[in-house]
Amino acid sequence: MKYMRCNRVGVASRVFHATVFLAVCFFAGAASAQTTKGVWWWRGSNDAVNPAEAARRLDFLSAHGVDEIYFCVDPRKVQQGTRDFIRKAHARGMRVALLAGDVSWIHPGSRGFDVTLDAYLAYQRSAKPDEKFYAMHLDVEPHQDAKLPDARKWQLYADFVLRAAADIHAAGEKVEWDIPFWLDGIRVTYGYLENAPLLEVVMSAADGVALMSYRDTAEATLDVSKTEISLAKKRNVRVILGAETGETGEGSVVTYFEEGAAKMDAELAKVSAALDAEKVPAGAGIAIHHLGGWEKLVEKEKGK
Repeated sequence: MKYMRCNRVGVASRVFHATVFLAVCFFAGAASAQTTKGVWWWRGSNDAVNPAEAARRLDFLSAHGVDEIYFCVDPRKVQQGTRDFIRKAHARGMRVALLAGDVSWIHPGSRGFDVTLDAYLAYQRSAKPDEKFYAMHLDVEPHQDAKLPDARKWQLYADFVLRAAADIHAAGEKVEWDIPFWLDGIRVTYGYLENAPLLEVVMSAADGVALMSYRDTAEATLDVSKTEISLAKKRNVRVILGAETGETGEGSVVTYFEEGAAKMDAELAKVSAALDAEKVPAGAGIAIHHLGGWEKLVEKEKGK
């Protein structure tokens, strides 16, 4: 039985071309006053049990203006080190969400999500206020499942999103979904609607969405995110625009691996400023995928 995976480093991509007006840029390397700056931390369970390593990485994130972490750890196996880590992150002004997910969760009969949710809620009940996660941040990507036909996998995903969100909200918790930027082109059955945009379904079941808007300029990032930003404003959903740092093999336009950390900082400052100008009621942010790749990008630039 699959419960969750904490070693995922893949990306989702599709090419669009257009022009969008960019707001005035803030200083490089930090989110603007209104936007959050997050990071995916996939191997959190390994780092949290090593106080020195956790402190080093928190130092890195503090220096780069991060204020929220999507932290992957199996909630069934939370150790004291994880509690200590979350508390120390809070003390530095960084809130932490539980990062979890597996594509198998959408399959009929799967208990993976249910087991993870039960463990998450048990942890939340036992945790002190400064040890709690602020949300479940779920990464479930049906396009990674090559076994199911497209129509079937996306309908299963829609059904899963609605059920999972209902269970999370019934427990008084919040949920954020990682999504590609092309869900608006997929149709599913939703209630009495037989041709509903999948993006609308996800937005109806989200407190926030983290968009895999992986492009290597601010202009392109904002361009592929237009629909999601507009809908987030209408649906009162927080929207986060992601940036990729790794060598993905999916083309140079999806990552800052070639451009480097300084260029990424400058472009994301423009994205933050543009998001401020959008005035998304539920809030907006930028996020880096992922911590390990980001650190390597910075080290590579230092070595030039």
